[in-house]
Amino acid sequence: MSLPTAPLAGDTMAAHPAPGLAATPTELILLAPSDRMRAWLPRLAEALGHRLAVPVRLMRAPLPAEPPLPSEGIERRLFGSTGQDLAAWLPSAALPSAEGIDPATALIVNATGQDPKTLPAGLRAARILSPLYHGRFEIGGLAAPLLAGEAPHLGVLLGTAEASRLLQGARLAVPQRDTLGHALDSILGRAVTLLRLAAEHLLTGRPLPEPAPLPAADTALPGLGYWPRRLASATLPKIGRQFTKPLLRYEDWCFGYRRQQGTGSPLDLSLDAASFRILESSPDRFYADPVLFSHAGVTAIFFEDYDYATHRGRISHVVLDAEGNPSAPAETLTLPYHLSYPFVFQVGETVLMIPESSENRTVQLWEAERFPDRWRLRTVLLEDIEAADTTLHFDRRTGLWWMFAAVTEFGSCSHDTLSLFSSERLEGPWTPHPGNPVKFDPGTARPAGPLVEWEGRLFRPAQDCTASYGAGLVWCEIEELSRERFRERVVARHGAPPGYTGVHTYGRGGGFEVADFKRNRRRRG
Repeated sequence: MSLPTAPLAGDTMAAHPAPGLAATPTELILLAPSDRMRAWLPRLAEALGHRLAVPVRLMRAPLPAEPPLPSEGIERRLFGSTGQDLAAWLPSAALPSAEGIDPATALIVNATGQDPKTLPAGLRAARILSPLYHGRFEIGGLAAPLLAGEAPHLGVLLGTAEASRLLQGARLAVPQRDTLGHALDSILGRAVTLLRLAAEHLLTGRPLPEPAPLPAADTALPGLGYWPRRLASATLPKIGRQFTKPLLRYEDWCFGYRRQQGTGSPLDLSLDAASFRILESSPDRFYADPVLFSHAGVTAIFFEDYDYATHRGRISHVVLDAEGNPSAPAETLTLPYHLSYPFVFQVGETVLMIPESSENRTVQLWEAERFPDRWRLRTVLLEDIEAADTTLHFDRRTGLWWMFAAVTEFGSCSHDTLSLFSSERLEGPWTPHPGNPVKFDPGTARPAGPLVEWEGRLFRPAQDCTASYGAGLVWCEIEELSRERFRERVVARHGAPPGYTGVHTYGRGGGFEVADFKRNRRRRG
């Protein structure tokens, strides 16, 4: 698939209408194939209908659906359906025909899986948004990067009869890439978000992040020989893990702490695990997301304490004595849903905590009644939101509170996205950044601990989830942070230290540093 080289004039319809088109479309048409469609398309229609002021209609084009991916049916039989099941097939023959719509007043989303140039001439005259799957209109374009362990590219192409340009582009984290259904579920959930944002951009002028460039052109879809390898890559690791499951826990986490080293600059930081004192859990639990905090002469490490039996985390803590020896782990906060990433901070003399409670779709603020072991719910900052690893920063220059979080929707993955919120008061109201999500990048988006101010510069630790969840940690220097703009650049990277497979949280306080490490661990002993 190649893109036209001519630029498309104008970023937004409202500000720069293309010749012959209304300044603002009066309807949005979602084009489905003539015989069947995937379940993500009605979900997109629902999302657009909730956010846009124009009517949204789901209609069929005179083009058949692309064939299912060769391994799709057998993988569904072997592994079952997924939670969202956005890749499931639904009939579309009963939808109204799109022929006869007025291209001068319509914005079209082309979800046929085919090049928009193959649409009837009357439809091609409209502005058209088309999803691109690793540079191709066919969803089969995702197959090669998924098998190769590469972060697939998801794009949105904006085109007219004269020209086209990449409007949205993101590399995606796909945590369950070994099963096609789960991988498609996550990717199509992100497609709903990208297309919704692209439509809002064109209709309202809302800003978009700079798109990640398209991958190198590949003119051919995978041949038939590819699909047995695709199925084997999905099946054999699962079979292998079933045999080793009684012996090993994959992606087990632990954390370590040490006296603070170096100058304090994130640029000079070393995360060699051998320099940390590792705090081990019992084999039926893991410890992750550590946060250090010192208050009234007490230095404590708060962390996610995950129970394999219940598949649920709670917040626990240890207290360090003057020599740096830890107390026994003690329970800090347990709720009827999963908790993790306890972000602890102080306002005046009050110590506060925001534990991740995305399973409850809330961002909660807790206050220490007795540090570090007794807490009460102070308020709920955000509701009806899946926000992971919420991290706050107070900007003394502007007097604004900033919230950084990995926010996800429509069943997509939280490993590759960053959203911002701001408020003049800690208790809110919190205002979403107009560019949310301000970042799509599996290598630098998701928060990884408290921000660090050093010599007038502001650094943000982020997770590198390109190869796998929490595979590494990066430092981003924030160069611009305002209610209109956000810009940062990567200044340092840390891979997994020897003997481990990942590192994804860093913090400091009370003269100590803390980090967590991922590993494969024997279940006993």
